[in-house]
Amino acid sequence: MKKPSLWRRFRTKAFSNLNLNGHTPPRVQPEVGDWGPEKVPTTKQKKRMRIYVSIALPVIMLACFLLGWYVYFMMTGCYGFGMGCRNQG
Repeated sequence: MKKPSLWRRFRTKAFSNLNLNGHTPPRVQPEVGDWGPEKVPTTKQKKRMRIYVSIALPVIMLACFLLGWYVYFMMTGCYGFGMGCRNQG
């Protein structure tokens, strides 16, 4: 039997079944309106939000790092990492 491709395995792990009802009996599932559950995000919205968060988190972390580096540079006049420091010997 052929092993699934790397992308297919990643997709099944990253985008698992987002249906929270699963195999629960109907008596415990949320009430359903005309077009589905009321005030519950759709699977498409959940997938989109996962992608947005996975992009936004590294961008925010990079922005925090760069802000800290900028403050360090303004206070010391040194780029850091052993570069551009003026030795006052």
